Amino acid sequence: MQALSLDLRTRIVTAYEADEGSYEVIGERFSVSPSVVGKLVRQKRDLNTLAPQVHLRGRKPAVSGKLETKLRAHLKKHPDATVLERRDALGLKCSEKTLWQTLRKMGWRYKKNPRVPQSRTAAMSS
Repeated sequence: MQALSLDLRTRIVTAYEADEGSYEVIGERFSVSPSVVGKLVRQKRDLNTLAPQVHLRGRKPAVSGKLETKLRAHLKKHPDATVLERRDALGLKCSEKTLWQTLRKMGWRYKKNPRVPQSRTAAMSS
């Protein structure tokens, strides 16, 4: 569905502000629903614009912008840190799973170097 033209939006709001009728009357006159008239009147009042608005749906990412830049720097500086160590070092307010999924989206995989206990390394070298 295409957005209403700015001209039509302006005419709808102007008609309502000139007390030419209710949402229903103006909606019928301009072939739009009464809820569209109400939405445009509220948008003009609240945002002072009638331009189509971008709807950002869904949950916002927990790590974005400056935090993502910090995370990338931490990944390069500490490649063997665990997910929990990264979360604590950066002071992130998200779950372990959320950070794990963020790392996956960034292309990082959880593969740490194996840590061999000291007693086993001494036994292997003999």
